[in-house]
Amino acid sequence: MKIALNIAMISSEAAPYSKTGGMADVCGALPKALIKAGHNVMVFSPFYKEVMHSGRDIKETAMQIKVKLGKKEYSAKIWKEGNFYFIQNNDFYLREELYGSGLNDYPDNHLRFAFLSIASLEAIEQMREKIDILHCHDWQTALAPLYLKMHYKNKDLFSGTASVFTIHNLAYQGLFPEEAMEDIGLPKSLFNYKELEFHNQLSFIKSGLIFSDLLSTVSRKYSKEIQGADFGCGLEGVLKERSKQLFGIINGIDYKEWDPASDIHIKKNYSVSNLAGKTACKKELKKIFKLPYIGDVPLIGMVSRLDAQKGFELIEKAEKNLLGLPLQLVFLGKGSKSIQAFLKKMAKKHPEKVGLKIGYDNALAHKIEAGADIFLMPSHYEPCGLNHLYSLKYGTIPIVRATGGLDDTIVAYSPAGKKGNGFKFRAYTADAMLKSIKKALHIFSSEPKEWERLQITAMREEHSWEKSAANYIEIYGKALLAANINKESGKNKQ
Repeated sequence: MKIALNIAMISSEAAPYSKTGGMADVCGALPKALIKAGHNVMVFSPFYKEVMHSGRDIKETAMQIKVKLGKKEYSAKIWKEGNFYFIQNNDFYLREELYGSGLNDYPDNHLRFAFLSIASLEAIEQMREKIDILHCHDWQTALAPLYLKMHYKNKDLFSGTASVFTIHNLAYQGLFPEEAMEDIGLPKSLFNYKELEFHNQLSFIKSGLIFSDLLSTVSRKYSKEIQGADFGCGLEGVLKERSKQLFGIINGIDYKEWDPASDIHIKKNYSVSNLAGKTACKKELKKIFKLPYIGDVPLIGMVSRLDAQKGFELIEKAEKNLLGLPLQLVFLGKGSKSIQAFLKKMAKKHPEKVGLKIGYDNALAHKIEAGADIFLMPSHYEPCGLNHLYSLKYGTIPIVRATGGLDDTIVAYSPAGKKGNGFKFRAYTADAMLKSIKKALHIFSSEPKEWERLQITAMREEHSWEKSAANYIEIYGKALLAANINKESGKNKQ
């Protein structure tokens, strides 16, 4: 008999309420899949200005939370829609951006997100909900497993609670001065290299890595990569020590949101059995970006955070050779000022070949997935990535660098065996990327039937959240077992 688990998630963002990256998609979609599988899930997240103006039917509850951090007391109200709960403290969360203004993080982020962790635990206690699994995401919630052990482990509601910490991107660690320890109510004794100290700073993410019962990250390949010096960000030693408690689970996608057969954002719907609508989507996309007709050349799309991680330096190094090829490019994203400047300059110099929109536009992201022929992701590293999975469903063939989740999910096209679902390159060089692009262009232009077969292969793949949720449910069971072993071990030491 399957037992329904009571799961509480804490995340600093969750789609469709708030979003800066893929973590929001995970924390919006995974709970739905877990509920569909018969489990009970609550998700706690800040009541940002973005949430306030999301247009959702969010209602204020009667709950009032008081939290003491260091020498100060802070309060919060709780809002709710369905199984999503929002922590309202306007001093902390009613700001223009989620994490910082311009290039700088908010200086009180240690308070903002320590508060999120404790306020979520206090809300659970006030609701009298017994929790089996506390599932936390990235550095912003990484203190919650520690607070759970420090303040709640002896309370009935949390007596059997196991904690799971998911690493979405290890490069973002939540580093603060040592003095922040006192601000957020942590004893100085924890400021040592085996626990929270990292190069003379307080590391939030280290708390999650050390004090959680079990760790996960968002692809099998990335779980291996972060145990090495290249991608371990200085924490590879900690992760190696916990390698037996570290699992890689590839993200799923929400096919109710991302399916060309039913997508409300695109010009004409199409499916694996009838691809005709994709041509109309391509025409509309070129019109939106004011790209002229220069023959039936491939249209390559990128929807991305404009960040060095995403491989834009390869595009910059390859610019002359890339734009000498028979293709057109469209970019959508925001981020680094220097990358924005490079893309603006390229688009201005080559208006017949390059379309650009700075910002994030969900409807346009859908139109790019549907209207592009190829989706480019030349990432330096990519814990999982979602856009290449969307692209598969839309018959938009991915070209990726073989790293993290991209390597796990994209099988390189092989003309001999007619296998594969996309194109990929291993060396992080402009030449390797160009070689892969040229290979895709050749198939597109000279073998249209083979290109269509490749599209159909891609569209038939299954990357639903139901599959990923089953893997999470399995590790929740392992976490409960680990928590029980740790509890019994603690008793024996007393």
